[in-house]
Amino acid sequence: MVNFKLPLLMTAGVTGVTAFPAFAGKAGTASMEKQGGRSYANLSKRTEPVANVSGLVQVPDADHPFMAPGPTDQRGPCPGLNALANHGYLPHNGIVNSAQIIAATAAGFNMGPDLSAVLAAIALAFSGDPLTGLFSIGGYDARTSLLGTGLTNNILGYAGGLDYHSAGIEGDASATREDNYFGDDHTMQPTLYVQMKNFTNNYGGLYEIEPLKDAAEARRLNSIATNPDFYYLPLSAILGLGARGFPAYLFSNGTFGNGGVPNEESVSSFFGAQIQPDGTYKYVPERFPNYWYRRATPFTLVDVVASILDFQTSRDFSFGANAGAVNSFVPLDIEAATNINGTACIIQNAIQATVPSFANPLVTDVASIMATLLNTIAPYFAQFGCPPYDPSEAAAYAALSKNLVPGERK
Repeated sequence: MVNFKLPLLMTAGVTGVTAFPAFAGKAGTASMEKQGGRSYANLSKRTEPVANVSGLVQVPDADHPFMAPGPTDQRGPCPGLNALANHGYLPHNGIVNSAQIIAATAAGFNMGPDLSAVLAAIALAFSGDPLTGLFSIGGYDARTSLLGTGLTNNILGYAGGLDYHSAGIEGDASATREDNYFGDDHTMQPTLYVQMKNFTNNYGGLYEIEPLKDAAEARRLNSIATNPDFYYLPLSAILGLGARGFPAYLFSNGTFGNGGVPNEESVSSFFGAQIQPDGTYKYVPERFPNYWYRRATPFTLVDVVASILDFQTSRDFSFGANAGAVNSFVPLDIEAATNINGTACIIQNAIQATVPSFANPLVTDVASIMATLLNTIAPYFAQFGCPPYDPSEAAAYAALSKNLVPGERK
């Protein structure tokens, strides 16, 4: 089996080359009693704590009541953005710009402006129109383009919104969305929500980090076993891992780790998972829970990088892709990050290399678009001491895509 290498990770805090072994076992739902040597005895007997919300800001405020989306309003794969739009922190139509994302995520979740700015820049590059600065939090929408004509496109040649399955934002093995291979990659699937919820049963029903890791690991293995076009590559896989911790860090009632409680009432409301009388779940529009208080301190770029590193070093989230058949996982041979700085440099390099490697050849001003994106994110990554961008990395990503990314194979 071939291991594909990238020359991009001679970065700060990265030591040694790790050749991740190809997946050789049978995937399925991980045991709820013991997984990877981790015993869960007696954890399910814990009493749910009462959230400490003293001094915190209650969200939503009176100026942001819930309003369900209409037929022309865009909603997509990110439950947090959907909830913000449903409460008017973002434009209700779901057509947004970076400044609105930064302001809304701060007001609703106390997300740090460094993290939201980086995420918004990536979303605009891969999912929106760089000429207007607009992107859809759902699917393709002509309202993002110049004069609403739909005639201008992003660097990929298609301003498809966050629904668009690409190397940038939307990826496989999501917590509650199906892989793109199965059709609908942006609507919350109640069965997948229940699978995630089941992992919390051994933690008193709380969406703490350990059950979220278990759920993410199980979803990745299931995708390997069922999706012949499964790919798990930087950049989308890294962003997906970062979002895996959001139920604890951002959806918790109060500050997780300091009295906050990521319970079913809070998390289910943000995911739009409504329990029915027969015990099943159905999807309803996402909303802020009643009597909910956001975290006390901003959740920053450093925080999400630390979370990604924690996930990667405690479970097998090796990068790679199925080679056109189920259980044919081809590992991507990259160097393993051992600290926050190294992980941050992997993320920055993936952004820098992925953007030009997937650029539409008909877009003549790729260099200008690239410069704009890098100028936006570079200040936020300066603290990590990453090396200068090497343009050869883009060529490596382009070559990799022809072998591993569905639709690019020749």
